[in-house]
Parts: sequence; C-alpha cells; structure tokens
Amino acid sequence: MDNKLNVLKEYNLKEVSPVKLLRESGDNRVYIVGKNDKKVLRIGKKIEANDLRFEYEFLNHLKTNRLPVASWIVTKNGEFCTQTCEGSIAVLFDFIEGVHVAEGHLPSGEQAFNAGKMLAGISEASISFSSDAPRQRSIYSELGRVQDYKEVFLREFEGGDIFVNEVEEALDFAERNQGMYSVIHNDYRMGNVFFDVTDKVNGVIDFDWCCFGPSIKDLALGVLEWSYLDGQDGPDFSLFDAFLKGYNEVSAIKVEKDKELFAWIKFSALSDTATFFCDRLGFPNLKKRVSSSYMYKKYLFFKDYAGQ
Repeated sequence: MDNKLNVLKEYNLKEVSPVKLLRESGDNRVYIVGKNDKKVLRIGKKIEANDLRFEYEFLNHLKTNRLPVASWIVTKNGEFCTQTCEGSIAVLFDFIEGVHVAEGHLPSGEQAFNAGKMLAGISEASISFSSDAPRQRSIYSELGRVQDYKEVFLREFEGGDIFVNEVEEALDFAERNQGMYSVIHNDYRMGNVFFDVTDKVNGVIDFDWCCFGPSIKDLALGVLEWSYLDGQDGPDFSLFDAFLKGYNEVSAIKVEKDKELFAWIKFSALSDTATFFCDRLGFPNLKKRVSSSYMYKKYLFFKDYAGQ
C-alpha cells in the first residue's frame, strides 16, 4: 500500500485513498483510487515507458476525435507515467462511470450492435493517427511466444504438436492477408466496454495492447467475444450478426460474413490460446492439454463451421 501511495504523490489528486485492487493479470495490476473523485491506477508488470508512449498518444488522439475513452492524467511535472519503488511503470486515468455486460452473460442485441459501431468508430479515427513512438506489441506477439516455447509444447502438451502447426499456419495467413491497416484496440471484450442506461457505449478502456494491425483482426475478436461465452457449445449468431451490422454501419470498408472473417476469428482464438498457456507455463497445476482452453475450443468450432 505504501508503494502505491508514493506513486500517487506524483499527481495532483483530491483523494489518495482508499486504494482497492480491481483486477490483476499477467500484464498489470489495476486499482481504484478514491471514493468521490475516483481514478484508475495501472501498474504494469512488463511494459517500458518508451513503449507506453504509443498508447498515451493514441488515447489522446481518440479523445481529440471525441471518442469515449478515459482521460490519461499526467503527473505534477507533466510526465505521462511514473515509476514505483520496484521500477514498475505506473499510469493514472479518469474513472469512467457505466455498466458492463454482466460477467458470464451475453449482451443484448442492442449492446452488441452499439459495441460494433464503437469499434468501427475507433478504427476510422485511428486511420489518421501517426506516432514516432516505438511499439513492441504486434498482432504476432502472442503466437510468437508459442514459437519461443515450441519445444515445451511439443514435449509436454497433449495436442502440442498440432497446436504448434496451427500457430505456424495462422502466422503465415496473417502475413499474407493484411487488408486495411490501422491502430487496433486488440482486446475489445465485453469487460472493456461501458454502457449507459440506454445501452449506448459511454466508455472503452484497456488500450494497453493496442498496436498497428489489420482492422479486421479487431472485428474478428469482437464478433467472437460478444457472441460466444466461454464454455458454450457455439456462438449466438444473432449477436454475431448484430455486432457486425453495427460495425458496418460506421466503417467505410464493409466486411462480409465470409471465409476471410472466419480465418481472422481463428487467428484471434489461437492468439488468446497462446496467451493463456504461455502466461501459465510455470504454474504447477497447469493442465498441459491444449483442448482444455476455452479459446481453443472456439477455434475448433470455427475450424469446422459449415457456414463458412
């Protein structure tokens, strides 16, 4: 707690307590700061300040284009980030009021439609964005981790040989099929979108994975995650279609429900499978069975889907 409070002293804040952990992932620890004037503190576990500047500049670009993203708060000295005592990079955002789709539930058709519209709005705005800031992350980053751990997957995982081959095929596909290039959110899930009481989007968060990439990759993950819950036998195609319809209402380039979109869905599902396993390779109780991943099951659904 003392460490987080020391970080907060770098900012002009009305409240520096309470500080409550909101969530933790392999990349970040995220805290809610304050009670009446809430802020969001994100402490990165991996990212460097130079790499972080890309996200900072992109969010400011989206704000300039009047898109509902959280304002990035600079320090008293005008810096876009600061450091913890341990050397981790900390950043601070305004808190966005709103509601998520309830965890473990699918959205309404209106929510899926509006989420698709907002994603297209981000994509359209990103076309005019430019930055000299470095960005280490790309759409290939997670699948590249499987290649780094290739021998582990081949030696220790049930189905690892098939998975490694599928990853290599997905990387080859992406290299050959780029399409329209823009900055993509790269993590556009229900938990990262806020709605108001009328089901309109009033906030999009968690741009720490944003990078340059084909816009269809963002759409592919969107239609997948907004229509297909973990553990379900298949997607709700009415929600899939609603998300896609909303996206196409705003996007200058219309996307068909065809083999190309399904191929990018499979790419996205494999990428998430790679993240799941690579983040947990050191866990003693990890089930080293590729088929145990929910995202891999989604990949298999679309691999065999007859509607392509």
